Amino acid sequence: MDTIEYKQTLQTTFDKVSSRYDQNSFFGISAKRLAALLPAAEGLHVLDLSTGTGSVAIEIAINYPDAKIEAIDLSREMLDIAAEKAQERGLTNIRFIQADVDELSYPAGRFDVVTCGYAMFFYPDMEASYRAICKTVKPGGQLICSSFTDAAFNPHAELFLHRLKTEYDVSPPGDLKDRLKTTKNWQTLVESSDYTDLEIIEEPIRYPVSVDEWWGLLNSAAYKSLLDQLKPEQLEAFKREHTAEVTAISDNGMIELNSDTLFCKVTF
Repeated sequence: MDTIEYKQTLQTTFDKVSSRYDQNSFFGISAKRLAALLPAAEGLHVLDLSTGTGSVAIEIAINYPDAKIEAIDLSREMLDIAAEKAQERGLTNIRFIQADVDELSYPAGRFDVVTCGYAMFFYPDMEASYRAICKTVKPGGQLICSSFTDAAFNPHAELFLHRLKTEYDVSPPGDLKDRLKTTKNWQTLVESSDYTDLEIIEEPIRYPVSVDEWWGLLNSAAYKSLLDQLKPEQLEAFKREHTAEVTAISDNGMIELNSDTLFCKVTF
């Protein structure tokens, strides 16, 4: 899959899941924690990358009412929901923009803070994208990102991916599933550019969900792009097989959803 096709697949997937995306509570929980890492300063100019349904941008707007926030995403459907959420909360300090991270034209040193929640690992040429993003941050400014740990969503995600690969020959593209899952991964990426300070915080985000809710998660996040590669009869069979194996290791149909997260704060 080339870069253009990959990005089109991402955009289509997130358009499809946009109406169900916020059913996943961990997005809201982590957005609050990420927003709490911003510096206590007035008049911040913030860029929120891959904003999705705007969880991070909205938390920042609530906590920093005098901030000016620009929030971008590939998915028009996600942005429409984000804008509706902001309007419902009476927030007027966010501008939502449909844009590709790799085609940003902001001048160097434009932003006090750049945020990126659970998205850096999606960028095809992650290292090049990271270095370009860093240039948009002012000297003394910060880049604050989140990613899932290597334990997140397991063992259930491992069962999901293993069955897809062995029984249906479907796998995530390239090394996507292994990116930015450890402190060392983040350190390696950050060290590819100039910076003055690095802080990486690991925080547990866990709560119980039913097996049906787990299947709902798979259909309301990036995993959906893998399920969409199955034919209808394959999808029906896969759902039956996968939910059966998850039920077998559940506690009366309930599992602990592990969405443990790494928060990476880079100061320039």
